[in-house]
Amino acid sequence: MRLAADGPYAALRLHSALGGIGGVTMRQRLQHLVDSVLLKLVPPSPERIQALASNHWMPFVGALVAIALALAIAVPLALTTKSDQNDPFVLRSADGARFVAEVNGDGDTWVLLGHMFPTKRTKPTHRGIWDKFAERLVAEGYRVLRWDFRCHGDTPCVYSNRPIEDVPEIYLEWEAAIDYAVEEGADEIYGIGVSMGGTSLMQVAAYRDEFTAVSAISSPNIFPNKPQKDSDRSREDGFDKIDGLSTVAEIEVPKLYIAGARNQCSYWQSNRYFKAAGEPVRFVIYETDLHGTEILDDDEIGPDAVGEVLDFLEDPGGVLGKEKRNLAPDADPHTECWPPEDDEDQDG
Repeated sequence: MRLAADGPYAALRLHSALGGIGGVTMRQRLQHLVDSVLLKLVPPSPERIQALASNHWMPFVGALVAIALALAIAVPLALTTKSDQNDPFVLRSADGARFVAEVNGDGDTWVLLGHMFPTKRTKPTHRGIWDKFAERLVAEGYRVLRWDFRCHGDTPCVYSNRPIEDVPEIYLEWEAAIDYAVEEGADEIYGIGVSMGGTSLMQVAAYRDEFTAVSAISSPNIFPNKPQKDSDRSREDGFDKIDGLSTVAEIEVPKLYIAGARNQCSYWQSNRYFKAAGEPVRFVIYETDLHGTEILDDDEIGPDAVGEVLDFLEDPGGVLGKEKRNLAPDADPHTECWPPEDDEDQDG
């Protein structure tokens, strides 16, 4: 297991090459220990361990808990090595939050994939929604890095047990993923995000210059669009959120937008990205109500959509000026639409 303590993130490998020390049983026990401590709970900071140890009411229990947590981290650090391909591991964001990631494939050209918020048809969401597309990217020779945003999949929550509360900070996972790819020797880095993954990518790509090109599929301009009624994160100026539209004009690399014309606000909001973005930029519209990775995985339009993305990755310089491919000519991109009243059902 490796902990990169000098950079803006740390990678904690979850799978070990234990060799002759303990065999399968020891490996399984360590795996269970790491999973339960590092993934199911927010890992404690040194300050948190100190607080536990000095607990006024239960100093003895607090000390035992602190020791157990320290051992849970120290033992895997001592016994494990760099994980094999496809093994989950943990990256750390700049704010100290840990999130689960995995790398697929080989090569020096990396594709970073950011997933979407739960929808009616895709619930729950996590890095696994990229499985089919990731396999295709690996077959094309790319190395793929994908992860579970905070409060999704195997990644613990930070603010509450409701994923919506953690959304505003998911851009920090993009930053840590970029740093990781750079340290691992990436020659080129591409970013692809679906829905909220694309919104946060648009925000980050405006100030991180490591990207060769970026793509957003079915992505809102801002997310969340409005606060939960009882949100703990409401502020005087409204709910904190990720905002891709305000920064998209600053993204200098080629951009690809894909949306379904009948998918809630996707057409309207993607068209706003297209209009606000600087050249070069391409916008592809499908006659569908599918959202995010549903478009890529669909039996009918999926092959065409995947082909669009692969062509873009192979030759982003082939995008000239502002290009639009509209396969839903009867749809009106200027018709404004708004998210449903039920916040839990909004696509993101």
